[in-house]
Amino acid sequence: MDVKLRAVVTAMVIAFAIPAFAGISDYESMHKRLADVLGSRTQADAAYDELMEEANTYGQSIDSVVDQFIAVCTASDECNP
Repeated sequence: MDVKLRAVVTAMVIAFAIPAFAGISDYESMHKRLADVLGSRTQADAAYDELMEEANTYGQSIDSVVDQFIAVCTASDECNP
């Protein structure tokens, strides 16, 4: 399984197990944070689309899903550029 996909799946599991309080509220802010973690705007766009799909599927807020994804990536060092 791709490292980034594994990080997304892990973030989703954490998001469902622990209520997350999001500190971000707009699209550009989330994209900038994702780009900082993933290393490019292109990767951030792809990740955002995938995270949005997951958030919609499971009824989670995109803010909390992005926060969890970033937390998992940062903690694991798997997504840092």
